[in-house]
Amino acid sequence: MDVTGTTNDLSKQGQELADKATNIVQGGIQDAKRTVNHAADQLSSKADQLRRETKPLIKRAAHQTNAYAQSVGEATQRIRAAASQASESVTEYTKENPVKAILIAAASGAILATLFHTISRARD
Repeated sequence: MDVTGTTNDLSKQGQELADKATNIVQGGIQDAKRTVNHAADQLSSKADQLRRETKPLIKRAAHQTNAYAQSVGEATQRIRAAASQASESVTEYTKENPVKAILIAAASGAILATLFHTISRARD
C-alpha cells in the first residue's frame, strides 16, 4: 500500500471538494446579488411610479388650497368692509339722533334682559 499515493488522492479529493464548495458558495453569492439588484430595481420603479402618480394630486391640492385661501381672504375683506360701514352708520345716526339712539339702546337692553330671564327660568 502506497501511503504517499493515498495521501495525494485524499489531498486531490479534498481540494476538489473545497473547489466545488467554493463554486457553490460563489454561485449562491451571485444569485443573492441578482435577487437584491432585482428587488432594488423593482423598489425604485415603484417609487418612481408613486412620484409620477402623486405629483398631479399634490399640485391640484395646492391649487385648491390657494383658491380657498384667496376666497377666504376676499370674504374677510367684504366682512370687514361691511362691519366698518355698519359702524360708521351707527355712529353717524347716533350723532344725528342722540335721543332716539339712547331709546333704541334702552329698548334693546330691556328686550335682551327679558329674553335671558325667560330662558334661565325655562332651564330650572
